[in-house]
Amino acid sequence: MAERLKILIVEDDPANLIVSVKSLERRNVEVLAATDAYEALKIYDSADNLSAVITDIQLPGMDGTEMMRKMRQKEESTGISIPIFAMTAYAFGEEKENFKAIGFDDIFIKPVDYDKILETIQFYL
Repeated sequence: MAERLKILIVEDDPANLIVSVKSLERRNVEVLAATDAYEALKIYDSADNLSAVITDIQLPGMDGTEMMRKMRQKEESTGISIPIFAMTAYAFGEEKENFKAIGFDDIFIKPVDYDKILETIQFYL
């Protein structure tokens, strides 16, 4: 049997966070949640066996892109690479490729399909 996924969701909108957490938990995913990048970085630093990170781009204080860069810097020192995915309603056409070029593994466009998210994460693992 496959190992249960453990995903960190970073979302500042309370309604969107609840939907994401509940949708993934119904699919037997262990979900860690953060409402901003600072909280997410603390979880990222302390959580064991994270399968992936999914982050909104527009976050208060530090955006999802800067947070992802800090996570990638940690990967360089630990040698442990975790797929990091952007999740936004504001990416069209070539913007999706731009997100990949700056370091995200992939991007999910809101409203998201949680079955497709899990298929994509499995592809990267």
